[in-house]
Amino acid sequence: MGKIISKNTSSTSKSSTDNTKSPKTTKKNSLRLPKIRKLHFRPGYIIGAVILSILAIFFLRVAIWEHGYFSRMEGSERHTTESSQATGDDGEHIDDHEPNSTEVAEYIVAPDKPRYLSIPSLGINNSRIVEIGLKPNGELSTPYNIYDVGWYTKSALPGAKGVSIIDAHGGAQGSGIFRSLPRIHQGATINIEMGDGRMYTYTVVDLATKAIGDEANDYMNKSAFSSPTPGKSSLTLITCTGDYWLSSRTYSHRLFVRAILQE
Repeated sequence: MGKIISKNTSSTSKSSTDNTKSPKTTKKNSLRLPKIRKLHFRPGYIIGAVILSILAIFFLRVAIWEHGYFSRMEGSERHTTESSQATGDDGEHIDDHEPNSTEVAEYIVAPDKPRYLSIPSLGINNSRIVEIGLKPNGELSTPYNIYDVGWYTKSALPGAKGVSIIDAHGGAQGSGIFRSLPRIHQGATINIEMGDGRMYTYTVVDLATKAIGDEANDYMNKSAFSSPTPGKSSLTLITCTGDYWLSSRTYSHRLFVRAILQE
């Protein structure tokens, strides 16, 4: 009996020992289970992603707006006008910005240089006078801005002895300041204000329209630089007129207006 009890006790003890080890085995086995790694986001990455998203949305909206705007403007009057004025009477690049009253009033030149030109009968008032020279091919230049007129620096100063030459953009199809010059008449007055405020008034004597080429060149060399009244100070205005030739991007004729200085 005692032995049986002893055996049972040993069995019980072993069982108890096994039960005690069981949790350790479970704990050991649990270390082998995969764990879910926590995701860590740096604040800098989050801010950068937000900024990039905002910029992407902004540029996308701008692109959509521009596409819609140009689609609406294509073929409109403003679109056509700006495209046609990218080049001037002779196909050269020009500026079609019309100066406002402040820009005109603040325009300053040297005291002895011409500042403004006005032709009351044509509604031209205080058009800025800029200095011009010759192109590389020997032709007379025109002002960069279509609302300005150009005084040729190798000609006489207004009011001085000799002939003053003034050239500007015109053309019946354009918006140049001299577009209405073909409507001027004999006896009309042309006023020039100098940098120091002196005023000179000229009276139109004659007009001549010459075909581009030899005819216009001959008149330019023989008559444009000569006074219609020998010995008197005079002024010659020059511009393009006639039909516009798209192939050569110029007008078919040149208009010359000669005027005599009033005493």
